[in-house]
Amino acid sequence: MTGPSSAQTLTVRFARSQDEDGWRVLWRGYCRFYEADIPEAVTAETWRRCLDPAVPALRCLVADSQGPEGWGLVGFAILVEHPGTWSVEPVGYLEDLFVAEAARRRGAGSALMSACAAIGRQAGWRKLYWRTQADNATARSLYDRVGQKTDWVVYEWPLIEG
Repeated sequence: MTGPSSAQTLTVRFARSQDEDGWRVLWRGYCRFYEADIPEAVTAETWRRCLDPAVPALRCLVADSQGPEGWGLVGFAILVEHPGTWSVEPVGYLEDLFVAEAARRRGAGSALMSACAAIGRQAGWRKLYWRTQADNATARSLYDRVGQKTDWVVYEWPLIEG
């Protein structure tokens, strides 16, 4: 699969411990994009859970672009598997997906989405679902190609302050 340039090779794989620095760069970009101030303790715990085999319902994929330009990690996706109440099969929630701005529209987002779907099919998920902001036109151009937009409205009820 080609990546950010024709000489680049894009690989989507599960995150490894040595990916932490690259993932953190992407995570900071993701948080900036959504104007979210995530405490360091939450970031550290998210990364820990992504690698913890005792938390198998949480999976982190990275898009790794290697080649002469030496891009490294250009994107990530974090999946959460959970039981469904409208099906016998489990379902997958794509909680986070981010591609570095310099690597957008070059296949990393599509590759991450395809890998998420492949994981879900292999695990027998009934569906994969996600959400994004209504004005996130770049992501929605991909999501509109691979998914079905629903008319569901998302609500949040914060139960812990901070």
